[in-house]
Amino acid sequence: MHVRSFTCHPSSGVKHPGTFAGIREKIPYLKELGINAIELMPIFEFDEFENSRPSPITGEMLYNYWGYSTLGFFAPKAGYAATGNLGMQVDELKDLVKELHKNDIEVILDVVFNHTAEGNENGPTISFRGIDNRTYYMLQKVITLTLVVVAILLTVVRFVSSRNL
Repeated sequence: MHVRSFTCHPSSGVKHPGTFAGIREKIPYLKELGINAIELMPIFEFDEFENSRPSPITGEMLYNYWGYSTLGFFAPKAGYAATGNLGMQVDELKDLVKELHKNDIEVILDVVFNHTAEGNENGPTISFRGIDNRTYYMLQKVITLTLVVVAILLTVVRFVSSRNL
């Protein structure tokens, strides 16, 4: 479930469309459907303007809607909070999860640790790279070294296998 998409249309009838609070308002509807678990697509802070560009078909601006380029894991997206930029997104998310659990609905978070807004080892330094680039990212040299080690191991295995025949 995408936080923004689930309740963004006026037909959802919620007071705070496209937010954690909006989903909370829809819990009775989820229960009516017999839902016992929801998976929330990425809910952590991300740059919606990353790679923004005009649509070649309509000219409308396209943004990073889905959130798969995290800026900060464990920092809920402020834009998904009815309180907006007031810093209450953590409380709003916690309230949503508590209310879902109270209604016997489990919550699964879609977290993709190999997608960050910093891109590859040459991308911008926003957070993880500045803390410890080598710990958070597999750098090109590491990948090359790994491929060399794998190639050597395969050669050794082939040699040993041919000697046992």
